Amino acid sequence: MAANVGFVLMGLIDNAMVGKLGYVPLAAAGISNTAFFIATIFGIGVLMVFSANIAAEQTRKQAETESLIGASLIINVLVTVFTFLILLLIHHYFHIFGQTEAVNEAALPYLKIVIYSSIPMFLFLTFKSVSDGHNLTKAAMYGTFLALGLNVFLNWVLIFGNLGAPAYGLVGAGYATLTSRSFMAIFMLLYCVYHKKIVFYWTTFRTKIYQKHIKSLLALGIPSGGQFFFEVSAFAGAAIIAGWIGEHELAAHTVAIQLAAFTYMFASGISVAGMIKTGETWAQKKHQKTLDIGRNTYFLVTFFMAISAILFVLFRFPLVRLFSENIEVIAIASQLMILAAFFQFFDGIQAVSLGLLRGMNDTKVPSYITLAVYWAIALPLAYWLGIHTDLKMTGVWIALTLALILASVFLYARFMNITKRQLLH
Repeated sequence: MAANVGFVLMGLIDNAMVGKLGYVPLAAAGISNTAFFIATIFGIGVLMVFSANIAAEQTRKQAETESLIGASLIINVLVTVFTFLILLLIHHYFHIFGQTEAVNEAALPYLKIVIYSSIPMFLFLTFKSVSDGHNLTKAAMYGTFLALGLNVFLNWVLIFGNLGAPAYGLVGAGYATLTSRSFMAIFMLLYCVYHKKIVFYWTTFRTKIYQKHIKSLLALGIPSGGQFFFEVSAFAGAAIIAGWIGEHELAAHTVAIQLAAFTYMFASGISVAGMIKTGETWAQKKHQKTLDIGRNTYFLVTFFMAISAILFVLFRFPLVRLFSENIEVIAIASQLMILAAFFQFFDGIQAVSLGLLRGMNDTKVPSYITLAVYWAIALPLAYWLGIHTDLKMTGVWIALTLALILASVFLYARFMNITKRQLLH
């Protein structure tokens, strides 16, 4: 959980420091990172299944675990190359997002640098999955928080021109992000290569076994990537709609969604932990234990999200002011924070449900659920409420909240039905 929070905290601090430059750089950073995650989130979802499968394989054969790790590294290369090419296309056709000229002018140089950070980011996530799958979760936490400190320092130097460096502004934040993600990747690579519990067979490439694992990982990973893509693209669509409404609205949306993403990472961390433990118990056919793990995971996420919801309501104005001093941005973002507080519960439940189901190798049906609620409901409704009614950004966030409610109900019901059905058998 700490590793996931630290990963998003890097973007949150970036936006807080960039916000000191004005609302246009803040809006540019927001839409650039939105475009970045539209392209990368599918690959992130594909890699997400690795840790649960490695954890499950360790209950069977050590040699199979080693082959599974090798297969995951091959998939990482494929995902990285594919995503990098998509990012280059997005940068070239950035105008299709329909943002203002000022935002486009500020965003493109920043995005061009951040594109290259996708390579170390995927490398970090792959080795994090390997480490997590061996129940070695502290390494990613240490690496992430060391990188976070490095990122803050480099932002201070490169954005504002301290210690005699040129003041690069928003572009400086891009250089800081690239350097910090590279550090994280190298840290996790060295940790996994030199840890005694993690074994790599670099010299014995067994084609048939690797092909088997690549095929099984992709069969689970592609639907998992779809789950992430459908959800994140809906939130990315909300950012694009915000830019159509206005620069202040986009800046306000950037602030509110960054704060919501920060607390979501608590839920995501709990979800990953539940996924790993569920992967172990499901492989061992300990279905009652799987159900118990699920119930405890839901309790944990509800507890954390309740705390964050209270904090969002009570401290919404001070939190928003960390990012912007613009009165209009503060007014819009503080209203969105109330909605963000409400959807915390449902966001947490759907995140945990997806993680638990992923641990049980159930990814296809959940991907259909996310496709339906986010693309068939959230995006059209967000467009209509945001563009064609007086609700504007409030309407956009109402649509997102409705999608999260529906996703949490359907996914929770699916987890409970599958586990209870197995218990009856």
